[in-house]
Amino acid sequence: MIGMFPQKKQYDVIIVGAGLSGLAAAVSAREQKLDVLVLEKGRSLGGNGNYVEGAMGVDSYLQKEQQIKISKQELLQDELNYSHYEANAPHLKQLIDKSGAMIDWLRDLGVKFAKVGPQGDSWPTIHTFEGGGHAAVTKLYDLAVAAGAEIITSTRAEKLLTADGAITGLVISNQSTGQQRELQTKNVLLATGGYVDNPELVNKRTPLSNRLLAVSNGKATGDGLKMAWATGAEHYQMGAIQYGGGAIYDKVNPPYVHMASQLAAAATQEAILWVNERGERFVNEDVNDNMCHAGSAILTQSRVFSILDQAAVDHLTEVGLYKEVGNSPISPDTFAALKQELDHDLQAGSRYLTKADTLADLAKQLNLPALQGTIDQYNRLVAAGADTDFGKKAAYLTPVTTGPFYAVELGVGMACALGGIRVDNDNQVLNSYGYPLPGLYAVGNDAAGMLVGDTYAVTLPGSTAGYAIFSGRNAILNIATTN
Repeated sequence: MIGMFPQKKQYDVIIVGAGLSGLAAAVSAREQKLDVLVLEKGRSLGGNGNYVEGAMGVDSYLQKEQQIKISKQELLQDELNYSHYEANAPHLKQLIDKSGAMIDWLRDLGVKFAKVGPQGDSWPTIHTFEGGGHAAVTKLYDLAVAAGAEIITSTRAEKLLTADGAITGLVISNQSTGQQRELQTKNVLLATGGYVDNPELVNKRTPLSNRLLAVSNGKATGDGLKMAWATGAEHYQMGAIQYGGGAIYDKVNPPYVHMASQLAAAATQEAILWVNERGERFVNEDVNDNMCHAGSAILTQSRVFSILDQAAVDHLTEVGLYKEVGNSPISPDTFAALKQELDHDLQAGSRYLTKADTLADLAKQLNLPALQGTIDQYNRLVAAGADTDFGKKAAYLTPVTTGPFYAVELGVGMACALGGIRVDNDNQVLNSYGYPLPGLYAVGNDAAGMLVGDTYAVTLPGSTAGYAIFSGRNAILNIATTN
């Protein structure tokens, strides 16, 4: 219902945000016979859940069918080590232990999965949604509405109301008219998607945020975090940004324009050659096995260019990939559209793409004084079959010899930003003393800093979407047993 206020003034629970976590919570609330309202500030539903590929699970029905066995203890230890123990061990353990049952719950609801397995160099935990995240979002929305959940769009939550430290209600505003209302509830569930679309908050974490490109729906502006903090919640664990590895650094068009670009995939995924603002190599390019490590590596330099020669372009277009696209469940056989994309972008004068007949000319155009020496050294390593400089795998040592040459400037894509609110194992929001704020819950990206260190856990694929669904359901189950 667009441009309308809620039908009633009092609810058992109010969910702020109609993304994947909010909709999973809404379905769960109706399963528990709770009177539930879902508020969405935008005009569309699903949030970034529309774009996820799948959800993490361990010991699901699908893994059992395929005899995929994962030691939960080994997985927990591996993820704690990956996070440098910044992840909250009990919270992460709970997700791992209950994630398989969560996948089964989705299956029983009618959410369909295409397959389960790894994503790049990872644990085989991602259950790929049939039809993508949008299909899962649509199913959860339909189920919530059919079960009697009230879902209102174009309505923003402005302020939490409390008495004696406990939640008593919420101030909301109509996005079309600016009119405000007060609603009464003992339980508010914050599911606002994190803060990736709030440059001020991102910049506090990463001063180099001018090269960070949010690949998001634009609504994850930290609303839930700010409301929780204003109510006494602890500022917690805002270090985790889900880097999507390298991305075309386009200063004109929004990042989503390049999401399906084969040029972007060739420049970021094919592990050929990356150089910095001086034309110096600075990392083993197969670092993109872990997209968050790749993003971090790019941000160590002031500028980064991916260098391709014509032989590489011809090979990727006509023969095959040097390296499968590891950050996606589907990798093409070739980049059949790569040459057309190069021609199109060059004719359009795209500033992120530079072409030159010789390396000397490429270096001159981009002011990369060390480029020729870097490529001479790199080609020597290729000929020797061993990257003794940075340790790239021998299978990905591809020479750069045949003109014309291309340089693609890279930034870093951000799919989401995790954390900001500390919660307990019931997803209740905690204050700085570690005690719950009665009636206040946080789920999804607003609370997912509990699971990670300084970056998203690429090694546990599907964990963001999996936690969104699990935490939404987990909070509601606690509300149902305590109210």
